[in-house]
Amino acid sequence: MKDLEYIFSLGFSGTDIWRAVLLSFLLAMFVSKKRPLWMLAFWGLVIDRVIWPIGGQAAAGADIHSIYASIGALFQTFLADLGLYLVRYLGIAAMMGVFVFIRLRIHKPFASKDKAAA
Repeated sequence: MKDLEYIFSLGFSGTDIWRAVLLSFLLAMFVSKKRPLWMLAFWGLVIDRVIWPIGGQAAAGADIHSIYASIGALFQTFLADLGLYLVRYLGIAAMMGVFVFIRLRIHKPFASKDKAAA
């Protein structure tokens, strides 16, 4: 139980929780029948764990060798960090589900009657 608590605390630490909330909010706008929630949550995980950290390093002026080293470290520690990625994925998917639910509850009273009948 202590290990699960440790993984959960690493999956949603204090500073990057706002990044996950923002990403979940933005991706929840694109959920549809063609783009299901689980697939967009996967892309949110990729953006959250790969693209933003590497983009942050590049924006901070890190040299290309340190960026390559961080990409290599990502692949080397992938299996060890699998629990962290799973918790983060489920958290992003859950937040996206909440935002989709709120969006549907807001838009339902304004839906046209013709569209509902079809």
